[in-house]
Amino acid sequence: MYQTVSIRSLHLEYQLWVRELIFYKEEIKIFESHLEDLVSRNTRQGVQVQIEHFQNQFICQKEVIDILKHKLNISERQLAAFVYDLSGGVIDSIRMDNHSELREEIQTFRRLYKKLKTYFRHFETEWM
Repeated sequence: MYQTVSIRSLHLEYQLWVRELIFYKEEIKIFESHLEDLVSRNTRQGVQVQIEHFQNQFICQKEVIDILKHKLNISERQLAAFVYDLSGGVIDSIRMDNHSELREEIQTFRRLYKKLKTYFRHFETEWM
């Protein structure tokens, strides 16, 4: 279980998570470009099957990124509405739920994405 955090800390963490997800999506674009290069240079059936697998995995990862970004945007809007309702209160003294469910989703995404990236990089070096 996670402890509570300040509103400012939670806001900063949301911003960092969104930037991290944007980075991953950009990185996937690079990997997709590498896949296109592999497609043009390898016509063997086994390679084509693996390329299609990675294409599908990258599509799935981009969808997960979009879902996570949407959840973060909703949470950020809820946080902003809460702060607006306080308007005049001492924001730094208020502690918020640390959104453990969303935090777990981000951590799970990181772990799965790291595995996919490692697997893809290995595949890429094998067939380049």
